[in-house]
Amino acid sequence: MAPRANLSQIAVPQDFKIFPRSGGQHLPREGFFYNTILALKDVALGNYNTIMPIQRFTSERFPEPVIQFYGNGAGLPRRYLVWGLLMSIWNIIFTSDFRTLLVTLYYRSAEVGGILFGPQESGTGPLRLPTAKEEEDTTVPPPSNGTPNDYPFHPAKNIPSNPLPSNRVTTEISPFGAAMPARNVYMALISALSEAAVHGATDRLEETFTSHFDGFPCSLVTRPVMPPRRIPPVYQWGHLIVALPQVMEEFVGRAEFRESSLSIKVDGVTVGLARFEVGERGEEGVREG
Repeated sequence: MAPRANLSQIAVPQDFKIFPRSGGQHLPREGFFYNTILALKDVALGNYNTIMPIQRFTSERFPEPVIQFYGNGAGLPRRYLVWGLLMSIWNIIFTSDFRTLLVTLYYRSAEVGGILFGPQESGTGPLRLPTAKEEEDTTVPPPSNGTPNDYPFHPAKNIPSNPLPSNRVTTEISPFGAAMPARNVYMALISALSEAAVHGATDRLEETFTSHFDGFPCSLVTRPVMPPRRIPPVYQWGHLIVALPQVMEEFVGRAEFRESSLSIKVDGVTVGLARFEVGERGEEGVREG
């Protein structure tokens, strides 16, 4: 039974709970992190307090696990999905169980939806796991029948409601230091996207922002260029949200996760600087050049 992680940096309410159940086939470990980051990007680009349509996420690099959102209506509040994805990844790490996973989401003791991490054929009918094994959060009551609830299937939608064309944002990466475990970098990315999600995509990112996930010593530190730009393009939270999966793809493509400096550009203009570095919360900040 997984304890609750220290999620205070993104303000997950204490009365938001998950009930995870795993079983069936093993899925690619790295795919859980990679595809969660892609899903978080699309969730984070919308207004935190709006409903996100039911969607399904996968990638060419990691076709599995497919991540499918479920709900009792047309969608789920984006904040529930941010909290649910974050807590799901924590549960996966704690249990070291990389099989098909169904996570039921509860808020104030009411069931509000679900997230499935499953094989490619997932989402073709009523949702049930292939085994009875359950990995449950002790603070969440199981459903009355002791089995996963059925959710209606909705056609997959891989096109996000994205107010910011991703092709406007590019990222230059310059490795400079020590190698870092891939899992630490993934968790820093997941933490940063979860924290960035509370901001509007077009809101300006005006001060130094740092993020890490407790227990995984890798930090992201970012800030606008200095002096701050006064005419467009200026550094916005949406630019960071789009840039972070680009950084992930670069690391994975190189098969090397190393301390790195980043230049985040919009239409070819550098608007923000960032660093990934070993440790929790980079106190030194981000230097020019």
